[in-house]
Amino acid sequence: MKIDVKSLTKAIVSEPGIQVQLVDLNREDQIALGGIDSKGQPLFTYAASTQEIYDANPPMDLGGMFKTWKKPYNLFWTGKSYYAFRAYVKGDSLYITTNPRGRKLLLMNGGDNIFGLTPENALIANWDIIAPKINEAFREQLL
Repeated sequence: MKIDVKSLTKAIVSEPGIQVQLVDLNREDQIALGGIDSKGQPLFTYAASTQEIYDANPPMDLGGMFKTWKKPYNLFWTGKSYYAFRAYVKGDSLYITTNPRGRKLLLMNGGDNIFGLTPENALIANWDIIAPKINEAFREQLL
């Protein structure tokens, strides 16, 4: 009996419930709650709650470190980018992305490392989300 682990992993990652868990490690844990990219660096153009900054008259003082900073944005306002997040496997790697428009906006405002998982979240993805499903598939084959 032979199990193709790459194909199995690809199928697991494409399951809707698994998709949500994986992308939430990026879009909620890292971006929304942590304000960080996949390298753990701060996303200076992201703010969890930015409506008050846009609505303020005069504009809010964001401090000296933000002199060249673009206005912060929140990807959850419209939900289009947020709900389009998806995870996929290519080769031996897991990737996270969103729709083309949202991807362009996030890369422009958050940099090249906005997509992907921090090392801590990669461990969670591998050992807490994907590995149990792989183990389950192996057990089913053994029975």
